Amino acid sequence: MSKSLIPFFILKIFSLVVVCFLGLSCLGKDAKSKDGWMVSLLGLALPIAEDEEIPDERDSHPTNDYLVHSVSPSVVLENSSFFIEGKNLKAVTEKQLFGEGFSKFLNFSEVTDSKITVSLQLCPDSSLVFPGSGDKEKSHQISIPCLGSFRYSVRSPKFDLGMTITPFAPNISAQVLEVLGTLGELEFVLESNLPLGMQMNSKTGEILGTPTETTGNEFRSYNIIAQVKSNPNFRIKSQVRMIVVSEEEKMNRTCRSIAETSTCRGPSPHVCSNSSICYTSQFACEMDSKCGFIE
Repeated sequence: MSKSLIPFFILKIFSLVVVCFLGLSCLGKDAKSKDGWMVSLLGLALPIAEDEEIPDERDSHPTNDYLVHSVSPSVVLENSSFFIEGKNLKAVTEKQLFGEGFSKFLNFSEVTDSKITVSLQLCPDSSLVFPGSGDKEKSHQISIPCLGSFRYSVRSPKFDLGMTITPFAPNISAQVLEVLGTLGELEFVLESNLPLGMQMNSKTGEILGTPTETTGNEFRSYNIIAQVKSNPNFRIKSQVRMIVVSEEEKMNRTCRSIAETSTCRGPSPHVCSNSSICYTSQFACEMDSKCGFIE
């Protein structure tokens, strides 16, 4: 019986050698990909479900991606609104769109996925510039000119009747002039007439002349518009406030000191003919709208 087992064991050993040889040859062929056999094994163990779709990287995009199609109008004005149209606009914030520090100039008054209404209170020193897309690699910049305000003087000027005035011009920033210049020829227009004898240069906005009438012993305001001659819709408004007085009116506005009385007390009492009030100092007198020339 022991003799009959010997051939059986020899056959077993021979079979194991053949299996090992075949296994080593297979491993040799896959040496270039170390984990190939493991991937194959996992693939057999975890087949992909028939209903499960493999995600396509081309279809994936960040959730904050947005796109701007258009902005209207093409030039924005202070204290007005403009509109941004595009897609997925609810995903963007004011800071992302316009950057740091713009909250003092504008804010979103209404937002939908396709449209943003922007309320603009004040023009910055330069044009409004923002990216047209949330994708930084594909984004293009959009620039919108902003027409800010202009002014003539911080203090209201005083002019004497019959005396030639020193001409004074409006103070307009170079950025506003540049924007207006690209739109067309600029002109200045008065909404109401200046005192007789005074004129305004329609090309520069400069005020000059010799007043031949007073402003009725009071400060008066005159609205002046700077606009594009070929398109008056592009306009900005300012105001100049002034007083023209005769010699008599000037005397009635003059603050003078008086002696202390029972009705007028203080360290330095003052009065002027236009007012029945007694002021404690010359400064207090000149600050009254009926006396002095300070506003």
